[in-house]
Amino acid sequence: MKKYLISIISLVIISMTLNGQIVDTAYFQLNYVPYLQNFEKINSQVTIIDTVKEKVKFDYYITPQTLPIIFSPTPIAPQKLAAEPIQRLYRNFIKVGFGYPITPLAELAIHNGYNKSFSYGLNVHHFSSWAPPIGKTMKQYPYYPFSDTKTHLFLTKIFKKQTLYSSIDYNHFARRYYGFKLNETADPNYYGGKEYADSLKTHFHHLNATIGVRSNYTVEERALKQDVQLNYNGIFTKYKDMENQIGLKSFFAFDERWMKISGSQLYRLNLNFDYFNNQFGTKEDSIAPANTFLLNPEILARWTFNEYHILVGLGIGLGVQDETTKFLIYPLGEVKLGVIPHILSLYAGVDGTMELNSYQKLLYENPFIKLHFNDLQLTKNWIHFYGGVKGNLIKKLNYNIFAQYTYAENMLFFVRDTLSVIPNQFDVAYDKGGYLNVGLNVGWNVERNLNLDFYGNYWLYHLTKLKKPWYKPMLEFGFKGEYYFKELLIFNANFQLGFGYYEQVLDKTNPSIHTAKLMKPILDFGIGTEWLITKQFSAFVTINNIGCQYYAKYSDYKNMGINALIGVTYSFGEQNLKRSKRR
Repeated sequence: MKKYLISIISLVIISMTLNGQIVDTAYFQLNYVPYLQNFEKINSQVTIIDTVKEKVKFDYYITPQTLPIIFSPTPIAPQKLAAEPIQRLYRNFIKVGFGYPITPLAELAIHNGYNKSFSYGLNVHHFSSWAPPIGKTMKQYPYYPFSDTKTHLFLTKIFKKQTLYSSIDYNHFARRYYGFKLNETADPNYYGGKEYADSLKTHFHHLNATIGVRSNYTVEERALKQDVQLNYNGIFTKYKDMENQIGLKSFFAFDERWMKISGSQLYRLNLNFDYFNNQFGTKEDSIAPANTFLLNPEILARWTFNEYHILVGLGIGLGVQDETTKFLIYPLGEVKLGVIPHILSLYAGVDGTMELNSYQKLLYENPFIKLHFNDLQLTKNWIHFYGGVKGNLIKKLNYNIFAQYTYAENMLFFVRDTLSVIPNQFDVAYDKGGYLNVGLNVGWNVERNLNLDFYGNYWLYHLTKLKKPWYKPMLEFGFKGEYYFKELLIFNANFQLGFGYYEQVLDKTNPSIHTAKLMKPILDFGIGTEWLITKQFSAFVTINNIGCQYYAKYSDYKNMGINALIGVTYSFGEQNLKRSKRR
């Protein structure tokens, strides 16, 4: 049975295979059109291998190129520390004192508290002496009281970019023409008595008013910086001599770094103008009034690179005095070199100026000028050279050694007026020439509680007409020191020493001839102390001219000798100091 079954299956498979190979009819498409298709070709460069290699010789170099490296470092804000042990501020004080011989002192200072927007204040100072002549030397002269009163009022308003400031000052100085010996007059009793005393009195009032606006920009800011100031000065004397002055003092500066160098580059214009009107005596009896115009523009450029400083510029002085005109052109230049930073620096410069010997200037320098003095001339400082060395030798010790030379026309010197009946007033002599000044300034903060200052100067004059530089020193020294003891006591000492003063006197054998007389040296030594009793109350003692030297800066106007002053100071206007916070 199996045999038949296998045979049947084999037969069926063979028949199915034969059925898949059936031959059918073939068909052809007669309208077929062949065409070529686009294919992307491979673009390969042929590599040529050359067995011969040629070496090419050429110069290879790199051209240097300076890259501008200009930067402005961000200002480092100071670290704010905690409040000091003193937590209260007394912004006002009053000081009163009295001394020998009969010298009252009074001083008052009132100011507003801390304010970021404005500040104002008032300062008043008075000092006088009313004692009769004391000692054998001073009894040879008439009664010589004096009085000085000064008042200063200021107001300042601070804006974001500008500051408006103003001030008013009033000074009153009273003196007497006591510079003559009574025994050398025709009648000592008359010239030393009360009847003649009134004719010896002299005084002047000085009024000053100032208003201005200045920018608040720092040196690093590139903005127009300026300070424009208007001022008025009025001088009025007992004998109706007066001077009115109106002035403009200004500068405009801009820091423009157009040169590709580091540091600051400042370009500045100074513009100053002054008008003076002088009247001598009353209007009815007055000498012809004088009018003076003075214009002084300067243009300069200043470059600063780390420890190096260079300034160049040009200045012009133009003065018109009634019918006289004077003109001056002078150079401006300065160089500073930091040889050893903060230790040794060299500097040198040149400049010039034109100024009026105003009545105000003369009265403050010598209040014993003769009545109705009207010889006010312009001084032309043709050239002024200066240079020196400054720096710090050791910690907290700074020094400045300098030399300067000035050549000028119409330099002013005081001479005694020998034409008056009593030669107790001064006239003025002008001369052309130059002078050399060599000096030294040293400041030493030895410790936190000890400060010392010393200075010295030497002058050498060469003049055209005058025999000597009248009443000018040849050699001068000075010293000042302060010592703070445990915030309880303050000790101070000072001295002044001057040599080489000459005065012009009449020859005893021939009164028509003037000769030079060497004056006695000036020596003044003083000490003082202040006792800080409380934070608000203190007491002080001052002694001047301990050596009791009757020296005179001008002929026969001698110092009163030893004098002392004792007084107290009281502070008020308490203000809390807020504790500072750290950033």
